[in-house]
Amino acid sequence: MSHRAGRRLAGIFVFCLGLAEAAQARESDPLASKLPDGEGRQLVIENCAGACHSSDRILNARKTPAEWRKTVEQMVSNGAQLFPEEVDAVTKYLTEHIGNGGPAGDKK
Repeated sequence: MSHRAGRRLAGIFVFCLGLAEAAQARESDPLASKLPDGEGRQLVIENCAGACHSSDRILNARKTPAEWRKTVEQMVSNGAQLFPEEVDAVTKYLTEHIGNGGPAGDKK
């Protein structure tokens, strides 16, 4: 194997190792399990909770539907990898399950 091929292989290995570490970091958010069940939850876990910040930031947020939409769109402009239909699903999930009053079980 040439020196150049060896360097290329090492670069690929480091890249894959970085992907594995990022995936492990996403799984390690202990508060993600506290996100209420509902359509869009998995997208939130994969793209928000643990991807960029922990779930407590989401669980403690109180926003109107318009504010959630603006927040999700801001996250996409910051690099969150969501398709337009996923933006809609995440916004709907956050509005319905977190909304202004926290998780559905917390509402009075």
